[in-house]
Amino acid sequence: MIIGVDVGGSTTKAVAITDKAEAYLTVATVDPLASAIGALGALLTKMSKEMVDIEAIALTGGRSRILPERILGIEAFKVGELEAVGIGGLYMTGFSEALVVSMGTGVAIVEVRKHGRKIKHVGGTGVGGGTIIGLAKKLLGTTDINRIVKLAREGDVKKVNLTVGDIVGRPIGILDLEDTASNFGKMSDEAGEEDIAAGILCMVGEVIGMLVAMAAGATGLTDRVVLVGKLSQTRLVSEKVKKICEKCGVKAIVPEKGEYCTAIGAAVKVKRLRETF
Repeated sequence: MIIGVDVGGSTTKAVAITDKAEAYLTVATVDPLASAIGALGALLTKMSKEMVDIEAIALTGGRSRILPERILGIEAFKVGELEAVGIGGLYMTGFSEALVVSMGTGVAIVEVRKHGRKIKHVGGTGVGGGTIIGLAKKLLGTTDINRIVKLAREGDVKKVNLTVGDIVGRPIGILDLEDTASNFGKMSDEAGEEDIAAGILCMVGEVIGMLVAMAAGATGLTDRVVLVGKLSQTRLVSEKVKKICEKCGVKAIVPEKGEYCTAIGAAVKVKRLRETF
């Protein structure tokens, strides 16, 4: 059994890989080493397994670089985050090549070819989950993503966004009357917390969606876009990304458990290396 551990800034995700991904777990990141050990212990308890069942640990994520080469006596291998994202995206979809979009605090877009043997970072944006939390803190007085999403579901973006219909009164190119012409360009005095929350999620989804659609067109991977990462599991955002992509002739999918993509990719990479040698 290989354990993949993605040590992020706020959460640490762990996944067990044998012939398939078998168990998933998330804990808060406090200290990187303590969080990694805590995730390992909790995952083993969840699976009714013991330390001797672990063949190796695959570490990835921004805070994994400071971790030692052995954890609790088990060999630990470090896998680059972009490589882990790319391999994980292919593993979760069965694709041999894809454009994998890691949607977290920020967004990274990764072109993956030749069954993961060729991986290239093609771009991204700083507009992501961190943007949602930062704007919501100032505008809504909360950093609770569940509350932000709940508010957004009840909101009306027409009270904060200018639409194509508002400005020109007719469709333009691929844009319909109801499509956004300017995020927060209207901002009615009647806009409540719900409308502002809806506007924030809409803006983030539209920015990501347009960048992804352009990257897919540039790489020719218009039928193989994979949305992963914690933010991909926020449907109000991922559905907006998918809608923008669809308008541009791009097909995007969100695999189940996509927030564990990086941990899975790291584990798969290490598993393949050990099988080779």
